[in-house]
Amino acid sequence: MLVKELDQSLMRHEYGVMVCRLMEHIPAEAAPSFGASVVEVPPLDAVSLHGHHEHEMWVLISGAGTFEVDGQSTAVAGTTLFYMKPHQLHSIRNDDAHVPLKFLSMWWD
Repeated sequence: MLVKELDQSLMRHEYGVMVCRLMEHIPAEAAPSFGASVVEVPPLDAVSLHGHHEHEMWVLISGAGTFEVDGQSTAVAGTTLFYMKPHQLHSIRNDDAHVPLKFLSMWWD
């Protein structure tokens, strides 16, 4: 078992927002075969539109915004699940002027 507070100093700028890659907090011998991160989108900012070869799932933790995948946009709020197939272009914009939007991202081949 591993219980560890996330080290906020490991947050780094990726895809235009702040990202904490969770597997960096787990010993290498225990790391699973998927990736995960906590993502924080500042008020009125957005994750850069991007795509990649992995499957990806996001779980909205807090905030409200606009989710976009392959040119289709949807307003989102509350606990929301998003799944993107490989190579789908996707992004999320924080529509709140005061509160960060946070989500958990998981990806796998």
